[in-house]
Amino acid sequence: MRHIPNAGPRLLVLVAALLGGTVPALAALPGAPVGAASAARVSVSTHVTVSDVQVSGVDGAATDPATLEAIRRDLTRPSAAWTVTLEGKAFTAVVSRTVQDVTLRSTLVLGPAGQIPTPLRVERRLTLDGVAGPAQVEARSLPPGWPVDPAWAGQVAPPYDEVDASALFDVLLYVLAASDTRTELHRGVAVPPLPVTVVPESETPTTSLERRYGPWTLTTGGRGTLPRVTLTLGSGQGSGTVIRRGDGLPGGASGVTILPVQVTLVSRGVQVTATVTVRQRVTVVPG
Repeated sequence: MRHIPNAGPRLLVLVAALLGGTVPALAALPGAPVGAASAARVSVSTHVTVSDVQVSGVDGAATDPATLEAIRRDLTRPSAAWTVTLEGKAFTAVVSRTVQDVTLRSTLVLGPAGQIPTPLRVERRLTLDGVAGPAQVEARSLPPGWPVDPAWAGQVAPPYDEVDASALFDVLLYVLAASDTRTELHRGVAVPPLPVTVVPESETPTTSLERRYGPWTLTTGGRGTLPRVTLTLGSGQGSGTVIRRGDGLPGGASGVTILPVQVTLVSRGVQVTATVTVRQRVTVVPG
């Protein structure tokens, strides 16, 4: 199994993960000739819920019970749960090929309905023994709700045993912190990759896939008045199908990912524990 290569800044690694999707290993490189391309409509729906909220004082700190209850109510309010749907297109084109490798250029264009979508582009080279790249990445800032796991995006690549977890980290902080606090919690954090176990159920043009995630943990903050946040995923799951065309280029795909993350937040003598569950559905339809 091979890992996503280091592409430098965190955003570039995230982009490479989003566009370099994880699908079952191919018996051979895609056979499509130079100039061949595939296009698909993509929909990504992300639903986040907060549950099992517990609030208490830390180390015997004298904390007003009314204050603790107010914090608990704030985290369990209906608006703490949110859903965002991004829609757009995915394109893959064969740029060049030799007997030993093929270079693909992928473009993913997504955004909320009625808003200007965000384009992400990456060019990478698939070889007989793995992926070398991305050679070129073009990206802008990403809106909340981008795919946590690109497995269901229909891209052509060998399987990885981990995916970049930056998108997951972004979603969790979006739920837990205000924008200025999110910026500080991001500062200087190296987001560890999310381990993935791939369990292919079939090896045909339509491939059923089961994925298991974790364990994964990250701690940030705790400097000055900044809250200390610990995020832990013991076990998550994903399932779906990926379709390859006869020439090996991406066809349709669909998948659901469920990641229940345990959160511990400590700030000013108060400790909050909760479960933040990220449910994400990705649908890719040729066209």
